[in-house]
Amino acid sequence: MGVANNNQIKFFPVKNGDMSLITLEDTTTILIDCKLTKESDESDDPQIHDSKKALLDSIKKRNRNYFVDVFVLTHGDKDHCHGFKDNFYQGDPKLYSKADQSKDLIIMDTMWFSPMIAEQYHHDDEQAHQEEAERRLDMHRNNHPEKDNPGNRVLIIGYDSSKKYDDLDHLRRKPGQVVRDFDGKEKETFSIFIHAPFKIDDESGEKDRNSASIVFQARFHTTKTATDYTCLAMFGGDSDYTTWESILERTRRFKNDVSQMALNWDIFLATHHCSWTFFNETSDLKPKPTSLEVLDYARKGAWIIASSKKIVNNDDNPPYAEAKREYVKKLESSSKFLNTAIEPKESAPKPIVFDITSNGAVRAPEAVGGSSGSAGGAGAAGAVITQG
Repeated sequence: MGVANNNQIKFFPVKNGDMSLITLEDTTTILIDCKLTKESDESDDPQIHDSKKALLDSIKKRNRNYFVDVFVLTHGDKDHCHGFKDNFYQGDPKLYSKADQSKDLIIMDTMWFSPMIAEQYHHDDEQAHQEEAERRLDMHRNNHPEKDNPGNRVLIIGYDSSKKYDDLDHLRRKPGQVVRDFDGKEKETFSIFIHAPFKIDDESGEKDRNSASIVFQARFHTTKTATDYTCLAMFGGDSDYTTWESILERTRRFKNDVSQMALNWDIFLATHHCSWTFFNETSDLKPKPTSLEVLDYARKGAWIIASSKKIVNNDDNPPYAEAKREYVKKLESSSKFLNTAIEPKESAPKPIVFDITSNGAVRAPEAVGGSSGSAGGAGAAGAVITQG
């Protein structure tokens, strides 16, 4: 496929897990979560997608070293950071060696770090992510002259109940804020609106690691001040219905230009791999009205992506067939619901790729199986809101 030179979103087929890549027309890359397994690297079975190769084919090199401009870990579950320790470079970028290069270790120019992960890590990949983030944060504490260099950059997303990072509040980006700087300079036609995690999620003790996920809306627009977004894409990790209740309430409450259209979407990554938890408790098959309302903010021609294994009608959750049925009800047709495990065909899945054009999100021709089309655009219809 190669590195895109246009605005693009790519969803990799990693079964029950998430790995998505946003590439901007200036080749800036934003990787959301990862699931890189030895099975995918070593298997000759076409049904097992080589996610590491596909990722390397989709990102850039600098001095012959692979890198992404931003890595976002939505939360610390294994299926969102599997393979982090063995595939991403950790440490001083000046010490990146030939041995690291031979392993194709990926440099993260900037990390987005949620303090909630710091209070929850339980496995090697999550701990490796935590330790690398702490290395970068300590550079800021010590006012290291190279703290803002590629490979050392870090942003704090959300809050922490321990107050451990209060001294680094200048690095913090909070729910309701917009981020435009992804590679050391502001973007004119791309931004990210942060929805969650909220401060109360961390302090209440009632939220688990899934519902404390980073949730954000990626905004593609024509100018820095434009509200005629060509595409709005929603990423929510494993966030559950309680998080989305809060997102609805808070976005409405803080009515301002920043939150304008913050609930609309053209592409929605089904949370928790098409789990029922987006709609309600797993013991209650009646969808919450707030979850259905979130889906009502779909614009004309919208798509939903389920990053999961094949969805079948059984009690396996996630993915959950009943959740798929609820999602499809909110779309123009069932062809607008895509499951990464079976695109373009179950026997040989490939990444689901959308080119983001002036007319909205269009499935890239080489990635289209039995469905195609576009979504979004300034004239897209959907739920009418005056503020976020």
